[in-house]
Order: sequence, then C-alpha cells, then structure tokens
Amino acid sequence: MSTTSGPRLARSRLVLSCVLGLVLAGFIVAMVLPTIDRQHQYATLRSRGVTTTARIGYCATAQNSALDSATVTCAGTFTVHGAPVTQDILGLAAPVQAGATLTVMVDPRDTRDVYPLADVRTGYQSGWLKDDSYYALLALGLFILTAANAVIVIRRRHQA
Repeated sequence: MSTTSGPRLARSRLVLSCVLGLVLAGFIVAMVLPTIDRQHQYATLRSRGVTTTARIGYCATAQNSALDSATVTCAGTFTVHGAPVTQDILGLAAPVQAGATLTVMVDPRDTRDVYPLADVRTGYQSGWLKDDSYYALLALGLFILTAANAVIVIRRRHQA
C-alpha cells in the first residue's frame, strides 16, 4: 500500500460519512416534523379551541405504505359560534359509523383543525407514538454511529 492511498482513503471515508450524516439528518427531520406540527396544532387547540359535537357524514380509509396502518378520513358537520361547518375530522384511529356523533375540539380561527377531543387531551393516538417516530429513532442511532466514525477519521488524520 502506498503512502498516498492512506490519506485518500481517509478523505473518501470522511466524505462518505458526511454525506451519510446529512442524509440521515434529513430523514430524521422528515419523519419528526409532521409529529411536531401535530403537537403544535394540539397546543393551539388546547389554548383556544372550542369543544363541539360533530355528526359523522361518512368515513373513508386509505391504506398506507405500511400494510398494518391506514389513514382514516371522516367528514363531520358541527357548529362553531353558531355557524355550521362540514370538515374532515383529523386524527381518527378507526372509521366511525355514519350518523354517529363525536365530541371534537376545533380551532375557531381555522376550522380545518378539528380533532377528537380525547386525542387532543392525550396527544397519543396521532401524536408522538407513531411508526415514523420509531424510524426517526433508528435513524438517530445510525446518525450517532456515522458521526462517531467521522470523529475517528478526523482524529486519525490529525495523529498521522
């Protein structure tokens, strides 16, 4: 092995570690950002939301890429400050029977933000505990290993 291949190999390894670290950081942000946004919506609802009863018109489900999870969309009609509103109720774990009533919390400034009351209070059903959060934790572990690899390469370069 020649003496020039060692620094070149270390440089390649450092570049690869940096690129992989950036990809993992982007992946972590992409996985966690929707959950942070959901928690922000919950905080807004807790501070200024109003509780009302929604009558479910219909529900539809769509299969996600993970075969064990589905997105549930249920349109509900409710009143906010005396005005009737029909909007999709977000954060439902399962379809609700058409014609059933459901207690929801809605943001009077933006009636598109409407979630089941129990979900807003607990923040669990569609909050932090999601598959995306677990993928982000796995990516964080890989990111830490990648950063450690980069630190090792840099230390070896400075020692040489």
